[in-house]
Amino acid sequence: MLSGLDAGAWSLVALQVVLEREGHEVCVAAEVLGACRRERPDCLVLSTVFGAPGVDVLRRVRADPALAGLPVVIGGRLGRPRAELLAQGFDEAFPVAAADPGGAVAALRSYLARVVVSGKAG
Repeated sequence: MLSGLDAGAWSLVALQVVLEREGHEVCVAAEVLGACRRERPDCLVLSTVFGAPGVDVLRRVRADPALAGLPVVIGGRLGRPRAELLAQGFDEAFPVAAADPGGAVAALRSYLARVVVSGKAG
């Protein structure tokens, strides 16, 4: 499941293409909770271009018993340090560095491969 936190919809399309090429089934949704309940994804990926924190979405997912155990990760131009996002409850955070924009996508690919193979975050 892939959802954008801000108006950078173009980045969602690019990320969707990358993930689908890797063999992942991708569902892009604006209404995250309902879509996650219906689709039962292996992981929820939140994407931000302008530093939206995503904590409100994370809290709603964590509070929903139907979504217990769903890994939630955030990537993009993060407005907070990775350690802070992990402390807030994200399973992983992938900051995009101006010098290496592909680095975050590579890290996300690796994380998703582990989650899909193991069936859990970590």
